[in-house]
Amino acid sequence: MTIKEKKALLKKLETAYKTCFDCGHKYGVYSVGCSSVYESKCGVCGETKPITETRDFGFFSATIRQLKEEIY
Repeated sequence: MTIKEKKALLKKLETAYKTCFDCGHKYGVYSVGCSSVYESKCGVCGETKPITETRDFGFFSATIRQLKEEIY
């Protein structure tokens, strides 16, 4: 992944309010016992799927931190 691609992903992860479970598991860690799930557009991949809020995946904090270390 290029620096430009990493920066674009970082921006998506930092600004996403909702995420599908595929992106959530890819970029975060599921941290709750149950979630509110509804059909909508994922803030990360842009696909319409069952989604939840990014807080259920720790706001992607570990991946965001890792991307920042790699970029800056």
